[in-house]
Amino acid sequence: MGKGITKRIFKGDKIIWIIFFILCALSLIEVFSASSRKTYETHNYWHPITRHAMFVIAGVGVVWFIHHMKISWIKRFSFFVYIAGMIGLVWAAFGGAVVNESARWIEIFGIKFQPMEIAKMGIVMTTSLVLAQSQTEEGTDLKAMKKVLLLCAVPCCFILLENLSTVVIIAATVFLMMFVGRVYWKHMLILIGSCALAGIILLGAIMLTPNEINAKQGTVLYKIHNKALTWKNRILDVVNTGEQVKPKDYKISGNEQRTYANIAIATSGLIGKGPGNSVQRDNIPHAYSDFIYAIIIEELGLIGGIIVIMLYLTLLYRCGSIAAGCEDPYPAFLIMGMGFIIVIQAMLHMTISVGGPVTGQPLPLVSQGGTSTLINCVYIGTMLSISRYVRRLNKSKTAATNTTTQEETIINQPNTANNEEGV
Repeated sequence: MGKGITKRIFKGDKIIWIIFFILCALSLIEVFSASSRKTYETHNYWHPITRHAMFVIAGVGVVWFIHHMKISWIKRFSFFVYIAGMIGLVWAAFGGAVVNESARWIEIFGIKFQPMEIAKMGIVMTTSLVLAQSQTEEGTDLKAMKKVLLLCAVPCCFILLENLSTVVIIAATVFLMMFVGRVYWKHMLILIGSCALAGIILLGAIMLTPNEINAKQGTVLYKIHNKALTWKNRILDVVNTGEQVKPKDYKISGNEQRTYANIAIATSGLIGKGPGNSVQRDNIPHAYSDFIYAIIIEELGLIGGIIVIMLYLTLLYRCGSIAAGCEDPYPAFLIMGMGFIIVIQAMLHMTISVGGPVTGQPLPLVSQGGTSTLINCVYIGTMLSISRYVRRLNKSKTAATNTTTQEETIINQPNTANNEEGV
């Protein structure tokens, strides 16, 4: 009885459901543990975890609601989500709320959210739609690639000034989607070469950025210079990480997050210090978001860190398996795009703690967050909806096969009555 109720409530791919609930449970435990510094500063012990728990519970509701939606409904909302994301980006750029010296937020009725997350989802949905509509027997039409690049370029111009790493995630996701979407390899090579050239030019411009310029605070030039200078310092930070520095000459000031994250990983051991027993969480300013993977390794050890990686890779594998069963190309491209964007962001987050540039990317479904948590739950709900669609297809095929087999059996069955009369 209980098993039947569970099947009726949690429909779709069971492995995705299991991965989702494991990450949610891990999130509640690790965010509660990693928020010690924030609770000390705010003198409110329960507020961080209470707020995060509310978003996680809301996220479960979002997953349950979305996974009951039909693919045709999701398809209709593709351009609507894209347009909503564009409006949000323009709003945030010219009238958004400034948080941590960055205008990435919109505030409506006292509720702040990041339009960047909506724009990311809109790009994945519209890219899936364009690729699906442009499929031919030989591959994807060349016009599709141009449409996709145009759809990505406009929002990425707004995102680039605020968060370069998000643009990298979007670019990598769209590239992999076009690869899966059978875009001609010659066009892909041209795209790779163009992106490489643009990257070299951008890197050169960043490294040549002067430390000071004559620009008024608040102007566009001042903002661009500050962002370029931030990228330059992060690149130099990574480059200089491998240099041998004497302990007495090492300066923790300015490198607190990276230094204490490395200490957390180095002191974790194989099984870690146990949940809630992190030591470095009090020294890392954003341990509950940007560096939560370091806290996971410190508390759960190398084994726990590997298990988290395997959860994301298994999620991507399930997306690929479900996509292979889709007859319609749109849900196949959509589930792969959503799987790519979650896993790429997760891997980028993990590289921060082991020596990569500090990007400020949260760990999907684990780090503390509002907008990012809910949008990632939309991704999971959509994956489950597509898995239901594939399951219905398989049932229909099985039923059709059984019916055909029965008809063939009846036709081929010898007429015993006539045989008996003949005898």
